[in-house]
Amino acid sequence: MPTDFSKGRYIVRTARGYSTDVVGRIDEDEFVRDPHNKLLYRIDDDMVFDMQGGAVGIIQASGPGRWLVSSRDPSGITAHLSIQEE
Repeated sequence: MPTDFSKGRYIVRTARGYSTDVVGRIDEDEFVRDPHNKLLYRIDDDMVFDMQGGAVGIIQASGPGRWLVSSRDPSGITAHLSIQEE
């Protein structure tokens, strides 16, 4: 069952390489906003979409209060974002 991200606050970070820069926040809705409040991503059930409607990846639990957004293609699995309870 997907997590209801509309019921809490979460920090969203990059999940590529050694970088864990903060991308934005989820603030009791199902949107990721950057520090300037610009909409970056939309969450729908267990999927993340960019604001043009393109699929970014699937949300999977990676520990208590933590999730990873990843996608799969012929070259393998790519981690895009990590989400953590605030």
